[in-house]
Amino acid sequence: MFFLRIKNISFFSRFYLVPLLFLLNACTDVKKALVHDYPKQSTFVYDNKIIIRGADNKAFQQSLNNELNNYWDDSLKVKRIRQFGVFNTIIQPIAYQPDRLPRTIQYMQSFLASKGYHQTALSPQVKIDTVRDEWRARITMLVQLNKKTLFDTITYQLNNRKLQEIAIKNISQSYLKKGQPFSNDNINNELDRLVALFRSEGFYYFTKEKIFAEVDTIDQKLMQLNLDPLAQINQVTSATLTNGQNPSWKVSIQLRNSSGPITQQYPIGQQLFYSDLKLSDNPDSILVNPPPFQEVKGEFVHSFTQSKFKSSLFEHQTFIKKGDLFNENLYYKTLNNYSSLGAWQQIDGRTTIKNDSIYLHYFLVPALRHSFSFDIEGSKNTSQLSDGNLLGLSTNFTFRDKNVAKKSIPSITNLKVGVELNVGNTNDNLAQTLLWNVGHTYSFPSLIIPFSSAKSKSTNNARTNFSLNSAYIDRINYYQLKSFTTSWGYEWKKNKGGREITWLYKPLNVEFYQINKFSKLDSLLILNPFLRSSFNEGNVISQSLNFINTGSSFSRPHQNTYFRIGIEEAGGLLGLASLNNNIYRYFKLEAEYRELYKYDYTELAWRIMGGWGNNYSDNTSSNGRLPFFKQFTAGGPYSMRAWGLRQLGLGSSNFYDTSAKSQSFDRFGDLQLEANVEYRFPLFQWGSYKVGSALFMDIGNIWNARDTKQDPNSGFRLDRLYQDLAIGIGTGLRFDFNYFIVRIDYAMKLKDPTRLYNQGWLDFNDLKWSEIKQNGSRVNNYAWQFGIGLPF
Repeated sequence: MFFLRIKNISFFSRFYLVPLLFLLNACTDVKKALVHDYPKQSTFVYDNKIIIRGADNKAFQQSLNNELNNYWDDSLKVKRIRQFGVFNTIIQPIAYQPDRLPRTIQYMQSFLASKGYHQTALSPQVKIDTVRDEWRARITMLVQLNKKTLFDTITYQLNNRKLQEIAIKNISQSYLKKGQPFSNDNINNELDRLVALFRSEGFYYFTKEKIFAEVDTIDQKLMQLNLDPLAQINQVTSATLTNGQNPSWKVSIQLRNSSGPITQQYPIGQQLFYSDLKLSDNPDSILVNPPPFQEVKGEFVHSFTQSKFKSSLFEHQTFIKKGDLFNENLYYKTLNNYSSLGAWQQIDGRTTIKNDSIYLHYFLVPALRHSFSFDIEGSKNTSQLSDGNLLGLSTNFTFRDKNVAKKSIPSITNLKVGVELNVGNTNDNLAQTLLWNVGHTYSFPSLIIPFSSAKSKSTNNARTNFSLNSAYIDRINYYQLKSFTTSWGYEWKKNKGGREITWLYKPLNVEFYQINKFSKLDSLLILNPFLRSSFNEGNVISQSLNFINTGSSFSRPHQNTYFRIGIEEAGGLLGLASLNNNIYRYFKLEAEYRELYKYDYTELAWRIMGGWGNNYSDNTSSNGRLPFFKQFTAGGPYSMRAWGLRQLGLGSSNFYDTSAKSQSFDRFGDLQLEANVEYRFPLFQWGSYKVGSALFMDIGNIWNARDTKQDPNSGFRLDRLYQDLAIGIGTGLRFDFNYFIVRIDYAMKLKDPTRLYNQGWLDFNDLKWSEIKQNGSRVNNYAWQFGIGLPF
């Protein structure tokens, strides 16, 4: 019956089905709600609503509305949960208590006053509806903001010359500016800023209790006496009117007590490291009874029971020097730095005073140095070189060392051994592929410059990464592939405004490949020439630079963004070398941008990404394309989910549909464009485990950088972009086990560029779950995808 109805829907109506589902989900928040376990013949709170008047703009009004909703008294706040992504359900509703409204008004007025609104008027309205045997109370709070109180003059009266100089010198960083809306939060932030500023300048005993803000709310005109009574009345009336139209208050930052050690600056004395403590050790006890062995390295004292760490490590990883003024920010930065190294599972700190100097103590509990893991993996793939399916089995052994050379240098050693077995084809060998892979990486906690005599020095969250990897693949009777790769690079991380900024630079990346082809592969390449690019011989010597900016800003905590751009250049430095015929020369650029909007129950996420590469070498064997292991792919659980893994492309070319005997050949391109949007919502919760769903749409494709004679529609052309774009729509389930998410997605090919009818669009009037391509192979118009984690 469903299919009979859908045939009568016009094409444009079908196209808008997905946006309509998005709209229906977005509009079900408060329109209707199911009620469970409500009190019989008793009024209960069914809905909370806030109407704000006098806001500067709609965006600010919506933001303020969301914040005020957190200030309903608990006895008046409706608690809803979202079920099945559509229904809002009120479970065990709260009995309406009108005597709790004044408390809510007080909470909201206090919040608005913290934002500078000191002349607000709040008026509650209660409407009681009767629906069957439910007595529903709808509470609406009318909020009239009126004029906002502004900061007038801001002064610093610290009664200490040094403190006053520091405050005035850094006044540009102040949270308080004349003419800005008055805010208690800004005053509190300013006091915190001054305390942190003074404690970074050696004022060890300076705390927030020693400083306060005096707010003057009285207009000075009201304090002026006038002998003429009529003039005095006019003066007071004028001042009151002015204050009502443009209210402003003066703020003065002052000290409570300017004597004693509060205003004394203290230098750094010694720094003492206790490197191998136990979890049960008490830092206060360690100060009295330190470990038995001690080693002095310059201005650092290293105390230990067993020699697990080199003393030079602490010299390189500390941001403070003896004799510098005490700086609390640098002290915490040093503690966080040791925590990020990974060699210690717990970090603690204490400060003591000796001879008018601050002694810094670091209490370090080592983590388990060595660990290993052993995994078994299984996979099932369609063979590209022979008939039948391949069942893959592999074992993966990983060994980790968190303290190489006793310098907190982490390393990872990985060994993988596997085999692919032929399934369903008795005419071929059982074992089809043998493989092994061994890799080793180091991550040095400092910048190391090769061939430089200067000592490595810790920089803010900087690392030097070095890796080695070797692999061997024997595709029996077809080819043997040997590879060796190594790289040297640097990583910088910085937190700014709630966001993490990362730079990754690899000045050297070397990849050597050697392939031995056998007769079966040569015969196959003659029948399927498009496979040649996957077996091109060549090596890569490249350098790359990546920039990543991710996180949410303080002003928009519910909006998370991710931006990445990467550049890779290969062969340019060796263009004149005698080996240039065996080395790829190319330039590759890729970028990605993601946004995530979090709402009370749902999330909206979208992503755009693209990449382009150009092979500018003179080697004709590469056909002017990137090496296949550097090319772009589309399809699978994380990209264009209506297509199988690496099964989309190139462009609107039907080359694979006419030339290949099978549709399972992987597709690789030199250019990629893709956009995704996904609306996520919960279905239900079972204990601590959550089950959610999503509606999504994927748009994109991959192309060659240019058309070729063998495949004229595979290149990217702007006038053919609409024709080449593929579109998939679908839904899925997300099983959230707290530590990881298991995802099952189902997607349909709404628009397939290789579809020869209806301009590539799926015809709902003649819905086909699969199609026969020109080479006789059957291809599904849908795909099931299994993934770990979210797609983006």
